[in-house]
Amino acid sequence: MLAERTRALRAALAVAVALAATGGGVALSAPTASAVGDSESTLVVIVPISTPESADPFISADALEQYTTPQGLLTRQLDAVSSLPVTLAVDPRIVASIRILGSSAPPSAIAWLARLESAGNETFALTYADSDITLATQAGSPAVLQPESFDFAIDESLFVEVPEESPTPAATPSPPEIPTSESLVDFAYSLEGVAWPRSGTVVASDLPAIADSGYATVILSSGNVAGDSPSVSSVGGMLAVVTADPLSEAAKVAAATRTTEDWQAAMATVTALLEPGPTVIALDRGVPLAGTRTADTLQALQSNPSVTLGRLSDLLSSSAPTTPLVDLPQDAAVVERVRQVLDAERAGTRFASVASSPSDVTAPRRLALLSLLSIAWAQNSNGWSAATQQFLTDSADLVRSVQVVPSSSFLFLADRSALPVSVSNDLDQAVTVYITIRPETALLAVGDSRVELVVEPRSQAKGLVPVQAISNGTVRVLVTLTSPTGVQIGQPTTAEINVQAGWETPVVLVIGALVFAVFAGGIVRNILRRRRARQE
Repeated sequence: MLAERTRALRAALAVAVALAATGGGVALSAPTASAVGDSESTLVVIVPISTPESADPFISADALEQYTTPQGLLTRQLDAVSSLPVTLAVDPRIVASIRILGSSAPPSAIAWLARLESAGNETFALTYADSDITLATQAGSPAVLQPESFDFAIDESLFVEVPEESPTPAATPSPPEIPTSESLVDFAYSLEGVAWPRSGTVVASDLPAIADSGYATVILSSGNVAGDSPSVSSVGGMLAVVTADPLSEAAKVAAATRTTEDWQAAMATVTALLEPGPTVIALDRGVPLAGTRTADTLQALQSNPSVTLGRLSDLLSSSAPTTPLVDLPQDAAVVERVRQVLDAERAGTRFASVASSPSDVTAPRRLALLSLLSIAWAQNSNGWSAATQQFLTDSADLVRSVQVVPSSSFLFLADRSALPVSVSNDLDQAVTVYITIRPETALLAVGDSRVELVVEPRSQAKGLVPVQAISNGTVRVLVTLTSPTGVQIGQPTTAEINVQAGWETPVVLVIGALVFAVFAGGIVRNILRRRRARQE
């Protein structure tokens, strides 16, 4: 009976706070603590800072400008947490996308990043593009996927000092420092080594991969652990922060409502679900494009006298009893699709060993892969299917971009000569391949088993493989390309060679006989002329 009265009181309080929060711009207010007793619940709130789904490695300048306008998505996300002691989970793609634009970055985006950097909230990093950690590990990745490099995308011309018009001369300022792959994503996160898989997607085999990737803490939903687990537990040998599923879902509903009436009803549910002691709630990883009531929801919680907003760092220092994990695997069909994508990326990585700069091939593909794994795609399954299919198509085109140019049959007339093999390169950088020829019969002997050939970007080149004719006849040869590391490039091709061994000897004899005959004929004619001259 007491519990029912307490919940009813909390519901009434939520409605009162809601009315105050939405009453024509009136500041949030709530009954004093004495009206409801001492604080009973310590809430640790985790708020993601992320953007909508995109298959691109970086967020475009146009999108960043749109997101950081006064009413833009990222601006509203920061506005919602301003001056509130909540923990921010930041997508590093946002930070990298702004910094890599250099002086061409939208001023609103630069100002937004400075505002984020100066915020007093506790912060930790999401995976790049807020990629779905366990979707990759369950599809066969032995570790949490991370970016390889950003060097391929750094344009030094963007990092120049923009001159300002001034009536008075001034000292020449030093140009902005050109970033590195490390500095592009460097951020003063207050919490390190925190992994946040998508809610309800973790199985036991994921935890070793997460731990081996350098994470010390994993955030799990309460449905992913057994029983009524505490907010901090030891799960599978890792320190786990356990979010309260019912309360988190109620808070997500409240934050996503559009009308005052719906929000008030949702907040009544949130308040009714509050329990004494520390509780962790996580707001939605999905990114709503329309306006939401995230700010109202968080401010209502802060104004509730029975609630204290706590720090995640304080929670991590508390005791952690051991709690069993409840396996909640990802959807099998989605995992299979990601397995195909991972296989395609690995094939592209093997192929890239032919390139003069392999990372310029593999690094952008890794970023594109992480973008495909973004949790934001969960709201757009059709778009995700199309984007993953495009990745697979591009992967197939990549491994076919260096290949032997098909040729017709060769007529081989010399005992010893070089067999020409043409190779095409459709990449934007030079490649190095090794040509190997293997005859199917003993009519032809190969002098060099591996002939090196460098092919310039977007061009063809011809390699000459020394061979020796053994006997006359037609022989098929298998032509194979390999990279400097021994990886086979493309599929082997076959060519037909018509061998005419030793043809030079009879031809030389015939020519020699003709020369001799001509020379001898000339001598005979001279002798006959002299005899006629004497007789006359």
